[in-house]
Amino acid sequence: NMSLPFRFVESKDFRELLMHLQPRFDVLSRSTLRHEIWELYEEEKGKLKRILLKHGGRVCLTTDTWTSIQNINYMSLTTHYIDSDWKLQKKILNFTQISKHTG
Repeated sequence: NMSLPFRFVESKDFRELLMHLQPRFDVLSRSTLRHEIWELYEEEKGKLKRILLKHGGRVCLTTDTWTSIQNINYMSLTTHYIDSDWKLQKKILNFTQISKHTG
């Protein structure tokens, strides 16, 4: 299940399972995990800002909608651009939950 809360890593059963799979693995706390994910997010956001500034206005924006397996509707905003090696790149800029959508 991909919708488990961060506190799941602190459950006794999960930790016991990990001990059987890899005893040397150190499980992070949910607050450490949350902090490291936030730091990674901020770092990647900064990289993306620098990339988009470098390409000026030469980007294409697209939107897409989809429904998750939990029947929740989402919309995403994606940018596409050609990098310095002439390869098409795409990055998700944002996504949000929406009330409903139709194809």
